[in-house]
Amino acid sequence: MTTSIIGLFESSDIASKVLGELTKSGFRKDAVEILQNVAASKVSSRLVEAGYEKDKADSYGKAMQKGGALVVAEAPDDRADEALDMMRSFKAVSPEVLLEKLSGEASEETQIAQVIEEELEVGVTRMTGGKRLRTEISEREVQETVTLHEETVEAERTKVDRVLKPEEVAKAFQETKIEMTEVSEKPVVSKQAHVVEEVSLSKQSGERDVTVSGTVRRQDVTVEDIDGKAGKAAKTA
Repeated sequence: MTTSIIGLFESSDIASKVLGELTKSGFRKDAVEILQNVAASKVSSRLVEAGYEKDKADSYGKAMQKGGALVVAEAPDDRADEALDMMRSFKAVSPEVLLEKLSGEASEETQIAQVIEEELEVGVTRMTGGKRLRTEISEREVQETVTLHEETVEAERTKVDRVLKPEEVAKAFQETKIEMTEVSEKPVVSKQAHVVEEVSLSKQSGERDVTVSGTVRRQDVTVEDIDGKAGKAAKTA
């Protein structure tokens, strides 16, 4: 069997130390929880669930709306006193004491006007650019005139009626071969590439001073006295 042990503390830092001390002493971490910044109804219902009376649970819930943190530990019956003593060692308080301490803290209202001044910051941003060389291939028609030499061999037959002499007859009947060579020319086209121009890229670097101007703002604070007005005095019986 287990018993629900609760302890109310002024701050979450103290509550966290209590939780750490309990777990270091062997209490299960999943059996210890911290309630803080939660609705009063949730705190009340959690304590009623743990077995506390409704009025007492409501008082804890209302007190925690002002601040503080609540530690709830489910301790075995034989170690309930140990958990309670441990919480008391960290100065656990009652809802009434917590409200008294929180309400007794001095409250101070502070309003702040700021003096704001802009500064001109000048940096350098680098931009890249340049030139690119790109080759393109184009075509155009070219006409050239060339003179061609041409020879033609033609055979022509002519009728002749002539009587051969006796000495010509012996020579006439012989097998002979007569040749004549003709020559003709044809145009031959070839291409040869010539470099006619070169384009190169070169880079030069240098520095120059540039004056940059801008408008900066400043907000000042002036302290002025406010004239008070006298009110009517109250009468007492």
